[in-house]
Amino acid sequence: MMNKELLLKVDPGLSFSVNIQIKEQLKWLIGIGQILPGDKLPSANQLADLLDLNRNTVNLVYTQLRDEGLFSIQKGRGTQVMNNAKIEELQNWRKPMHQLVTKTIEEAVAQGIPLEDFFIASLAYILLHHTDVAERQRIVFVECKEHDHLFYRKEIERVTNAEVKSFFLEDLRSTENAMIEALEHSNLIITTLNHSDEVKQIFSRYEKKIHVIAATIEMKLLLEISKMKPDSTVSFVCLGKAGGQWMARSIRDAGLSQIQTNAIGIDDREKLLDTIDHSDKVYASAAVYMEVKSIAPDKVEFYPMVLEKSSENLLREFSNSDK
Repeated sequence: MMNKELLLKVDPGLSFSVNIQIKEQLKWLIGIGQILPGDKLPSANQLADLLDLNRNTVNLVYTQLRDEGLFSIQKGRGTQVMNNAKIEELQNWRKPMHQLVTKTIEEAVAQGIPLEDFFIASLAYILLHHTDVAERQRIVFVECKEHDHLFYRKEIERVTNAEVKSFFLEDLRSTENAMIEALEHSNLIITTLNHSDEVKQIFSRYEKKIHVIAATIEMKLLLEISKMKPDSTVSFVCLGKAGGQWMARSIRDAGLSQIQTNAIGIDDREKLLDTIDHSDKVYASAAVYMEVKSIAPDKVEFYPMVLEKSSENLLREFSNSDK
C-alpha cells in the first residue's frame, strides 16, 4: 500500500501529450522502485484533481498500463501495481537506465547545457541514426473496454510487428484529446467488426480509412460444446458483458442451440460469482481466464479465439507494404 504522496508533474508546453507524460512517469517510478508491486494507486478522480486534469485522461493512462500488464484494475478494489514478469522486466531495464540518466544529467549540468535542449538534441540524434525506429509502422487499434481487446492487439502485433496503441470507444466519445492523440499516433486505424460502423462515424470528418478485422472460435470448442447434455447452463465471461455476449452469440451462430447461455463481465464481481455458481461450465476469454479460473478451477475453461483468415491476410498486407 502506498503511503507516500505521488508527485507527478505535467507540462502542457511539451510536444508529448499529457497522457504520455503521466504514463512514462508512472513507469519510471515503478521501474526504479519508488512505486512497488502491490501498491495501490490514487483513484482517477484523486490524481486528476492533483494534476488539474480531466478524469478521463487519467482513466486512459491507467487503462493503457493495465493493457501493458503493469496495473490491475478491479471494481471496488481500485488500481494496483501488478507483481509479475512484466514488472520485473521493467525494473531490470529502468534501474540501469536510472544510473545512466543521472550521470548524463550531472555531466550536462556541469557543462552548462540546458536539459531541454539536450533532450531535443538527443531525440534528433535518435531519429537520424536509428531509421528503423522512425520507419516502423504505427497502428491505432480501436475497441470497446468490454471485449477482449488484448487478444486483438496481440494478434495485430504478432502479424504486423508494428507499434500498436489501443484506444477505447468510451474515451473517444468523451474527450477530444483522445481523438487527437489517436490521429497523431496512426499510420493505420484498425477496429473490429463489432464496432466498425461506429468507428467509421467517429473518424469520418478526418477522412481516415478504417480497416476492419474479425475473430472466430476454434473448432475444438464447438465440438466440445456439441457433446454437452441438452439444457446445460454454460456461461461466457469477458472484460464486460458485451464481450461475453459476443462469445455466446458465436456459439449460437454455429448452430449449437441445445445449451442455455449466460453472458457476464468480470467487472460485475457479485453477479459473476452467482453466475459461476449456477453454471455447469464457464468459458473465459484470454483477458480474464486466469482470474476466473482461480474462482472455480473445476468449471472454468479457456475460450479459444483466432483471427479470421481474411483478417490475418489483411494484416500481412500492411506488414509487407511497410518493407
